[in-house]
This record gives sequence, C-alpha cells and structure tokens, in this order.
Amino acid sequence: MKAWRAETFGKPSDVLKLVDIDVPVPGPGEALLRVLATNIGLPDRMMLEGRYFLTPTPPVTPGQEVVGIVEVAGPGYPFPVGRRVISGVNFTAGSGGLAEYCLSSGDGAVTAADDMSDEQAASFLGTYHVAYVGLVNRARAKLGETLLVLGGTGGTGSTAIRLAKALGLNVIATVRDAKKAAFCREQGADHVIELGTGSMSEQVRALTGGKGADIVYDTVGSPLVEQALDAIAIGGRYVLIGFAGGSDFPKIEPFKILMHGISVTGALHSVRTPDERDEAITVLGRLFSEGKITVPIDRVVSFADVPEALERLGGGVNGKLVARVSHPGPGPL
Repeated sequence: MKAWRAETFGKPSDVLKLVDIDVPVPGPGEALLRVLATNIGLPDRMMLEGRYFLTPTPPVTPGQEVVGIVEVAGPGYPFPVGRRVISGVNFTAGSGGLAEYCLSSGDGAVTAADDMSDEQAASFLGTYHVAYVGLVNRARAKLGETLLVLGGTGGTGSTAIRLAKALGLNVIATVRDAKKAAFCREQGADHVIELGTGSMSEQVRALTGGKGADIVYDTVGSPLVEQALDAIAIGGRYVLIGFAGGSDFPKIEPFKILMHGISVTGALHSVRTPDERDEAITVLGRLFSEGKITVPIDRVVSFADVPEALERLGGGVNGKLVARVSHPGPGPL
C-alpha cells in the first residue's frame, strides 16, 4: 500500500516521502480501515519536525484521525466489516492515517453518521468529541457561562466556539492578528481579543464585569497560560487541550491553582467512560443534523498534495485541513 513516511526529522516537504509498505494486520480490539479521508493537524507537522512528545524517534507516519471503511475486524473490535467509522489511529506504531490503510483501535472509534460527509467526519472526533469531553464532561459548563478559547482559529479552538454557542455559552476567543478575528466571529464568538493589543486578562475582565472567564479552553499552551490564569474567575475551570504555541503542555503550579481557586483538567476523546461516549455521540449527532455545529474546513487536499498541506500549518490555516485518500465503494487490498 501507499503511505506517507519520513525516515528523518525535518521540514515536511523535504522529509516526507510516498512509499510502498505492507498492509498492517489488526490484532485484538483493532480493525484494518481503508482510509477515505484523514485529518491533517499541527501535531502531524510537529511529528515530522521532531517536536512531538509521542514520536521521539523516526520513522514517522503522520495522521492521527481518519474516517474509513472496516476491511478486517480483529477479535473484540466493536464494528463489523463494511462499517464507516471515525477513529484515532496507532501512528506511534507506524500505522498513521496518511496512508491507504491503517489500524483503528476499537477503544476510541465511533460510527460515522450517515448524514456526515467524509470531509466532516475525518475531523469530527478530535474536534467536537474533544470539545464535548472538555466543556460538558469535565468543565460541566452551564448555560450563560463565559468561555475563553485560547487559539480560536485552529481546528480545535474554532469547533469549541461553535459547540459552546450551541450549548448557550458566551464566548471570548483570542487571535494573533486582526485578519483572524473575522473568522472567529463567523464561528459565533461574542468577543475576539487580538493578542498584543493590551492585557488579555484586563480585556477579559472588562468583558465579564470584572468576574473573569468561567472556563478556559487552552489549545495554545505555555505562551498564554499566565495571562489566562489572570483572566479566569474564582472557581473557574481550566481545560488543557493542546500546545499549539510550544512543544509541550503548560506547567501550572499547584500553588497557583490554590491561589486562583480553580480546577485544572484535560480532555481527550479516548479518555472517557462508555456512558460519556454514548451521550456525546447522541448529542453531537443531533446538533450536527440540526445544522447547529459543523467542522470549519479551510481546504480539502488530494493525497498527493499532503506535504504541501503540512507546510501550511502553523498560522496560515483557519479551521481544518483534510486529505482525501480514497472514495467510497469497493477497494481491493
């Protein structure tokens, strides 16, 4: 099968090569997927550059999230052959999603809704399911509360804005420049703060009558953590999502948690109870069918254009990039 792979770290367009490799064999709890579309995210670029903590050594096979057809189901995999599923993939073991076939773990896979396109489905798990875990399951968001989204134009940040509005929250988003502010407002943000135009915490408190944000949804990490801590309300919830602004998650000292009177939590779609997963599938499916949420897609690229798409990450993308790998229908191994 064809797969994109890098044998050394470096610039994506320099190190990423389209190679022929063996089709992986699923083990217990796994399935072989014929990949239809793959989400392309900043972690994929960080993998190739040697900055991602889960890929300490090459070779690198990027692509963390896919939508695909189950071709072979191993013992204990929850979905049958022929089912279209959304899944995280075992990229650390060489089965990244930027390939014609990959392995899906049954622990984190969900069925793709019939009314959801491949392009939407490819990014749905790592955006809306993560946002649901963060906002609903962990932060216990309440109607009318204020959410501060750090990094509002990224795929995770922009979908958090949309889900928050669907849940009845007030949303403040941060952006790096004025050009990105309009995009956040299109997603539903009530207010947008352009970083570098004054104190972020002072602006948040001004917008909340001095109280601060009830919930911080941090996709950026270290560069903004101190300002965000100054902007959060007493009793607020700080949700760790990613570290687009650095190479690792921010370090929040217990003393600061104590002095700010806040709680700190994390959100992963792969770390939740079966009941939480089933609730998210039901609620998010309904919101999508009603047109209240959708994944903002910057561009869909062909499988051949993956290296160029990876080069665009890191500031030049609003929403998600998706690679079309194959099309529905029979696909022999």
